[in-house]
Amino acid sequence: MNSRFLFTILLLLMNFAFAQQKPLSLQDCLQLALEKNPQIHLSQLQSQGAQEGILASYSGVLPRIGLQSSASHSTQGASEYVFNNITFVKGDTSTNYFSAGLSLSQNIYDGGKSWNTIKLAHTGYYQTRQQNTLIRQQVIADVTTKFYTVLKAQELLKVYEMSLKNSQEQLKKTDEMYRIGQVAKKDLYKAQVRAGNDRLNVIQQQAQVKLALDNLKEAMGVPGDFPLAVQEGNYQKPLVVDRETAIRQALQRNPDLQILHLEQESAFLNYKIAKGDMLPTISASFGYTRSGSEFSRLFSNFDKWWNTSLTLNISYPIFQGFYRKANIQQKFLNYKTYDDQINQRRLELINQIDNLILSINTYLEMIEINELNIASAEEDLRLQQEMYRLNSATLLEVLDAQVALTKAQGDLISIKYDAKIAEVRLALLMGTL
Repeated sequence: MNSRFLFTILLLLMNFAFAQQKPLSLQDCLQLALEKNPQIHLSQLQSQGAQEGILASYSGVLPRIGLQSSASHSTQGASEYVFNNITFVKGDTSTNYFSAGLSLSQNIYDGGKSWNTIKLAHTGYYQTRQQNTLIRQQVIADVTTKFYTVLKAQELLKVYEMSLKNSQEQLKKTDEMYRIGQVAKKDLYKAQVRAGNDRLNVIQQQAQVKLALDNLKEAMGVPGDFPLAVQEGNYQKPLVVDRETAIRQALQRNPDLQILHLEQESAFLNYKIAKGDMLPTISASFGYTRSGSEFSRLFSNFDKWWNTSLTLNISYPIFQGFYRKANIQQKFLNYKTYDDQINQRRLELINQIDNLILSINTYLEMIEINELNIASAEEDLRLQQEMYRLNSATLLEVLDAQVALTKAQGDLISIKYDAKIAEVRLALLMGTL
């Protein structure tokens, strides 16, 4: 029974380890990042705090109700007093006093400051939600970019490994030809150098793959020892986006731009709140109190022992050392600065979109050209190897053809994934991630 139990546990652990090693797709990585990334968690907490601030902002327009109660006991020592030339002696006296009351106060008018404070709280909440959207999209863009960087590094590693395999095979053939005196020793040295360089490229690219995986883990918010492997299906070329469509969506949905609009709205509300200081404030209060020397009077004979008060207060500060005027002017200038900031951000968005669309279109053309270059380089390498076998070409020509093929394959891989990264950056600007 114990051996079966141990075998079951071992099998489960093996399955778990296998599951952990299963390559993740881009969607898997994004889902994990949205669950683990600490920036997203922090932005959600900030949004919850802003939502609570909305409730607190209503305190300026809602009534304030309070209950008060007190009890006191006082004792006065013996004393004397004279009346009609007769001295009277008064002994110790003690008195009790009890009171309980209800108070209500209401802000009637404060120059619109309270209502504008409520609007400001709502705007702040919408701003944190837009900030959540921005952070979420930035995380998606960052993870996607680093995911493609890993794929590019892995594909380049495959190219370098294939180049190493070809150079090792060429070294083996050259060594055999040298042994039978068909080629000079310098050809053997050249083949050895080529194989050594390819081996060095493989080692360096392996380090690049590890670095790219570590960067992807950091973007996802998982620990460095998290076992991560990634994979992708068939490569999908970036979609060509119409310039007018891209600009229209960016101006409508770009989170950065939307946050600037909300910040401008908040600045305008702060300006209106500051202007409220120039207007009078009106408030009212009501109080109901019961009191007496006996505690029972507080809860009996309600037609007696009571007192009420109703107060209306109107105040208007005439002079406060120019504070109000200066504060209003500062708030107004702060509000107006957002016009230039928004216009500047719009120009930046349009310029960035133009550059990215141009880059994507250029990458697409380069992909087609490099696919032809690879086909040509493969055929050239095949011919050079055949001619070298027939002593009609030098080893240097064969090695040059192999280097050209490796470069063409590497260029195509870099262009393909750089194009996907540009596509992600464009989607981030458009706010469509």
